[in-house]
Amino acid sequence: MLWATGFRPDFSWLRVPVFDARGRLKHHGGIVAAPGLYVLGLPFLRRRKSASLYGADDDARELSGHLAAWLATHGRRASLTA
Repeated sequence: MLWATGFRPDFSWLRVPVFDARGRLKHHGGIVAAPGLYVLGLPFLRRRKSASLYGADDDARELSGHLAAWLATHGRRASLTA
């Protein structure tokens, strides 16, 4: 059994300008304000159960559809510039 309390996200490793004035990650339902960057597992990401394993599958399904559409239109250009 794993019990974790009092934790908070640490995005200090992320070197992309996607944070608001309070240091919170700017996203809309897991779609980050940087092309091709997504997050999962944050509280209330898309629904109340988003932060649990029970809710991650619904969020992953929706975000994977968005990512697939993004890759279909930007994927080749993104891989050429990376």
